[in-house]
Amino acid sequence: VHGVSMGAATVLMASGEVLPKNVKAVIADCGYTSEWDEFRLEAKNLHIPWFPVLNAASVLSKLRDGYDFKQASALEQVKKSSIPTLFIHGTEDELVPYCMLDELYTAANCEKERLTVKGAGHALSSSVAPELYWNTVENFIAKYITE
Repeated sequence: VHGVSMGAATVLMASGEVLPKNVKAVIADCGYTSEWDEFRLEAKNLHIPWFPVLNAASVLSKLRDGYDFKQASALEQVKKSSIPTLFIHGTEDELVPYCMLDELYTAANCEKERLTVKGAGHALSSSVAPELYWNTVENFIAKYITE
């Protein structure tokens, strides 16, 4: 499975669950550590007081959707993952901080690799360095796919 941005966080969260046997690897491009961390960062960037706004929104999510923002944690899920994972992130990501790559990579309890794309902004790694990006993805997948 391959996801970018929120899709990357989603595939990382799924990686900690029991998945079908045909899921052989995860590719996460610029995923965030948790909804809480990402929303808190965005509130700060927009000069919105994260407290109490984020807390109230999290409670509403719990009531309406059955989970709060701290439960939606890719960081906690990768600790449980046994699926090989490729983490990709651009150094100039303005939406999901590059430091989240290190947090996720360090926490991952599986076979793992990482690709840093210098100068790439949010979700732009494949555009900034397409040959490096796709060769890395293809080589990573080839390790885990048998025909």
